Amino acid sequence: MSVTFGNASAPSQVTTNLDSLFGLSLAAYRKELIDNIGATNAFFFEILRKDLYEGQDGGTYIQIPLMYALQTADSYDGYDELSTVPVDGITDAIYQWRQCAAAIAYSMKEVKQNKQKLVDLVRSRIKQAEMGLQEFFAQSLMWGAASQGGALTAPYVSTVNGSSSIEPISELIAYSPTASLTVGNIAQSTNTWWQNKTLTSAATGYDAFLLEVDQIFNRASLGTGGKVKLVLMDETTYELMVHAVYQKYRYTEDRVDEAYPFENIKYKGAHFVMDDKVPDVKNSIIPTLQGGAGQPSSLTNGTGFFINPEFFKMVYEEDSDFKMLEDDNGKTMFKPVNGDSRVGHVAWMGNLTCDNRRKQGVIGGVARTLTTP
Repeated sequence: MSVTFGNASAPSQVTTNLDSLFGLSLAAYRKELIDNIGATNAFFFEILRKDLYEGQDGGTYIQIPLMYALQTADSYDGYDELSTVPVDGITDAIYQWRQCAAAIAYSMKEVKQNKQKLVDLVRSRIKQAEMGLQEFFAQSLMWGAASQGGALTAPYVSTVNGSSSIEPISELIAYSPTASLTVGNIAQSTNTWWQNKTLTSAATGYDAFLLEVDQIFNRASLGTGGKVKLVLMDETTYELMVHAVYQKYRYTEDRVDEAYPFENIKYKGAHFVMDDKVPDVKNSIIPTLQGGAGQPSSLTNGTGFFINPEFFKMVYEEDSDFKMLEDDNGKTMFKPVNGDSRVGHVAWMGNLTCDNRRKQGVIGGVARTLTTP
């Protein structure tokens, strides 16, 4: 339905078609929408900040090349024979495409009530869809199937249609990296080069906890590829970390990066960030939401994910990057058979990928209270 402004007999009229208005508005808003999704989660923020949000032009799946062994080198002298034996040290991680969508809907009553403010109506509906997508991505990343009573290491599965969401962080950085788990179509238990680092905390005091943080940080940072740049912790673990650093170094506000858009402290050159959706990986518990925020008191133990973002990518299909879905006639909004409304969907297709799990780490089982020192 289009809305005509002015007298129908006027020689000049302006007609606004809401179908086109939604499509054009979302196209102009897409970059801000993506940035806003990143602004709600430190991990997604790092992906966008480091230009690791990449498009792929279709394909059966997402194929990420991996190098797990180096060519053998040796010394030689003069006429010595040189080796020509190749090394089979290259393979691919395979990630499946995952799709998600959020509805944009309006009733014709709303259109009639907002004839003079149609742009505001469009903006409010797009904002609703954006906030739904923000929460969906955050929960899919941090909780996986655990939000449905499943495993933290398995993707969220829709109870409506059985489809899967993006790969969760507890799969890509597993608390049990030697357990039977396939990541990127590669079994981690039989490929030690594909295992991330892990540590179970036994600390009862701040000094011991800080030593454990140093250990898992260093283990994940060893070797080529740089060091950990981001550490996600639940609220209580983050507060213990802040206090441990204070007890040890008597730090002041200079350890806080005020320009970073998340609650954080800088330690060992990395951002340690509080994230209310970080689960308890030791006990496979996700925090209870209250007022939209995860409650740390609902967790038995604390967790920290030690992340080198350089080895992650959020890959999206180039024609499905938060775009309005179209029907065969190119229309993006349709009328339900038995309703006086219009409905459309903003959709995304892609997945989160990792190409070097050895550079990632996780600590679990962190006590909820620590003693001094």
